[in-house]
Amino acid sequence: MQHLYVRGGLYKEVKAALIAAFKKLKGGDPRQDDTSIRPMISKSSAAIVEKSVNEAVKAGAKLLVGSKQRGAFMEPTILEDAPFDTDARKEEILGPVILLYSYNDFKEAVKEANSMHYGLQASAFMHDLNKAFYKVLIVCLMIIRSSQAGGVCLNDSPSMRVDSQPYGGIKDSAIQQEGVKYTMDDMLETKVLVMRNVGNASYF
Repeated sequence: MQHLYVRGGLYKEVKAALIAAFKKLKGGDPRQDDTSIRPMISKSSAAIVEKSVNEAVKAGAKLLVGSKQRGAFMEPTILEDAPFDTDARKEEILGPVILLYSYNDFKEAVKEANSMHYGLQASAFMHDLNKAFYKVLIVCLMIIRSSQAGGVCLNDSPSMRVDSQPYGGIKDSAIQQEGVKYTMDDMLETKVLVMRNVGNASYF
């Protein structure tokens, strides 16, 4: 998850909880059981993430936690209100960074999220799902119709997937769907065979 939009009335509570949770994350050796954040694939990859974070802060984003790079390890980072014209806002940050925003108008929040040229998967988190299922279902349908993403997850991470489901984005996020059946379909070409006047043919 890279961009997190929180309804105004819940923003302070969610923001405080995220900061507290990020501060508890422990980075280090992935072979250790108490390690929750592992190093990135390389030192240069971590440096790219740190550069994007620093540029966003210089442009006006507020750093809430993290931002330091140590070798291939990048601290879990939260940025608040990153400007539109920064790479952190426009591009995918392939590292442990969340950009946090507050909204009051749901449609405007979706419109803002759709302004990015990526669209892999989106998520919507809400409570009391069982108590107000049909009302929530209407909201979900509205999210699915308006969100420019390949999939929408309800109360789960946008990275959630199983091999039996189609998984893939739209816009610049993907060119095809993953998933066993859908990948096989992409690797095949459908051909049609038409035969006439075979009514008296002997098949054996």
